[in-house]
Amino acid sequence: MTRQTKHRPIKKEKIHELRTFIRRRKRFYEIIQQILSSLKSNDQLFVIIIAVLIGIFAGYIAAGFRLLIQFFQTALWQSGSFVEIVRESPFWMKLLIPAVGLGVVAKFVQMLAPEAKGHGVPEVMEAVALRNGFIRMRVVLIKALASAATIGAGGSVGREGPIVQIGSAFGSAMGQIFQVPQRRMRTFIGCGAAAGIAATFNAPIAGAIFASEIILGDFSVRAIGPIMISSVFGTVIIRSIFGDFPAFIPPIYTMKTPYEIIFYVILGICAGLVGWLFVKTLYKSEDVFDSLKISTTLKGVVGGLIIGVIAIFFPEIMGVGYETMGNVLTEQLPFYLIIILLAAKLFATSITLGAGGSGGVFAPSLFIGSMLGGMIGLLVHTLFPAITASPGAYALVGMAAVVAATTHAPITAILIIFEMTSEYNVILPVMISSILALVITTRMLDGTIYTIKLKRRGVDIHGGADVNIMKQLSISQLKKQMISTIDEKAVISDFMEALSSSSNSIFYVCDEQKKMSGALTTDAFRRYLNRFEELPEHTTAHDMANPEYPSVRDDTPIPEVMRMMTERDIDIIPVLDDQGHVTGQINRQDIIRCYQDLLVQTHSASTLATSMKYAYKHYHEKTEVFPGYSMIRIETPTSFVGKTIGSLKLRSRYNVDILIIRRTNKNKFVDSMPKSTDKLRQEDQLIVFGENKSVEKLLAVL
Repeated sequence: MTRQTKHRPIKKEKIHELRTFIRRRKRFYEIIQQILSSLKSNDQLFVIIIAVLIGIFAGYIAAGFRLLIQFFQTALWQSGSFVEIVRESPFWMKLLIPAVGLGVVAKFVQMLAPEAKGHGVPEVMEAVALRNGFIRMRVVLIKALASAATIGAGGSVGREGPIVQIGSAFGSAMGQIFQVPQRRMRTFIGCGAAAGIAATFNAPIAGAIFASEIILGDFSVRAIGPIMISSVFGTVIIRSIFGDFPAFIPPIYTMKTPYEIIFYVILGICAGLVGWLFVKTLYKSEDVFDSLKISTTLKGVVGGLIIGVIAIFFPEIMGVGYETMGNVLTEQLPFYLIIILLAAKLFATSITLGAGGSGGVFAPSLFIGSMLGGMIGLLVHTLFPAITASPGAYALVGMAAVVAATTHAPITAILIIFEMTSEYNVILPVMISSILALVITTRMLDGTIYTIKLKRRGVDIHGGADVNIMKQLSISQLKKQMISTIDEKAVISDFMEALSSSSNSIFYVCDEQKKMSGALTTDAFRRYLNRFEELPEHTTAHDMANPEYPSVRDDTPIPEVMRMMTERDIDIIPVLDDQGHVTGQINRQDIIRCYQDLLVQTHSASTLATSMKYAYKHYHEKTEVFPGYSMIRIETPTSFVGKTIGSLKLRSRYNVDILIIRRTNKNKFVDSMPKSTDKLRQEDQLIVFGENKSVEKLLAVL
């Protein structure tokens, strides 16, 4: 008894402390919400402040990422000139370090953040176009570590892609924290990308243009203003740490005669062809490694060994390659080595990314372009020394031309060369070569080095969310098995008997092998009945059927099915197997219904659900999805707890639908699509969709 009395005051004290903590925490969040609300009330000031924060963050991240690469290079090799260190290392290190490094990175990325694989920019573009700008913050850490380790181990990739993805992820996080609309979210992502590029290359103008031209495709004043601010602050931070120096020291350039422009035209055409070859080799490498029936780790090891074998003879292909690019600009590389490095870098970058490495393709494009330009420059300067500039000038122009060819972003390519070298006199040949290279690859490639990766996943970056949602639908999930078939030898009386026992509006006429030979709709049959007396006595289903009636297969894309339905003005199409047997049919209304459901769930529900992870509110959150329709987050009402969604009959009672159920699992939110058998819990949050008046009706009874 005494023992219990002794402990009772301690227990009450703990409870009091807990309640005090909860009240303070709640008050803290209320204060934060008030600050955010007052800040967001002045839209222009709010955007400027966030743009500054994103720029500062990206600048420090770019500096930290550069130091992280140096850390891995020092830990795995030694400090100093990376190319010389690799050259002097024993051959077994050149094989072992890249093999182990890429093997670990490939597994690390696969386990923790698959979107950190590859060059990063396509993932940002996909997030902007299809996911309303939402990027997981986990990507920041995983991408930084994976890319730094890949480059440090000798992987032949660049550092700009990771910086773009990291900066964009932070911009997305800021948008999620402040719960900004989609338009602002896109701008914040552009701010992160611009500041990252600006800090990486010490090029504020090119950084802003890169984000506008490649990431957003938006040059409006509303978007470009904040992006410019972030780009400036990213550059200021990086210059305060490493100094204001151009990335390369270019040769002194003068165009000796107007005839020299002919050689830059040739360089532009060659750059277009090399850019095409680079893109094709890159994705062919991915296909080859994806087809290997080995583990992800082993794929990385194989890729690393290939890189190591190349590095035994040509260590210049390892890492980012700025040192080697500087050498070709200052004409310190022999002609034969330039040719070899051009091919070796193209191949090594493709192997690194195909094997599962993480890093950018912008710097490799610069490297390949510098080698191509240096090669052509040496050749024409040897043949025509009196009318041509130094080979280094051609190397400089080649850098921009290959970047323009692979990215289809000539403005970025032109400006980044100007800012990286502070050499304006070379701008005319850079412009002509870049545009010609762009023209070549737009004819030969169905997209850029970034968008092709997305198209291979079935994502049309220019089609927007609507088109890509349609592509998520498949015939196998929509086709219905309830079909009506009839033998092609059946006469009219047989067909009338079959018609009386079927509710289908179309019959598929089949031959003796059960293969479809045509289709007969009930409307068409009625037309035959109207002139029944004119028909021959033994008219068969085969005679009445339409032999040209279209059909599809299970792998036919849904957009193609809709096109066929529109052109033929039909609502139902049969689905055939490889032998021509009817396995089901697909209905236009089913496609439209499923498309609408996916559109709402993907385009709207996920946006609201994700943004609410950063909100601390007890009250209902409502957002208008499109005119007349709203979506709302509600706590599960007491009257709903323990009941299944099907038993609630929300559609018939309130004309609303539950789109998402949010539950906590190990202190994390988990979103799931509801099933009719799901029982609701007290701690569940529901995302409900319906007409405005229906939503208000539901709220009135909660």
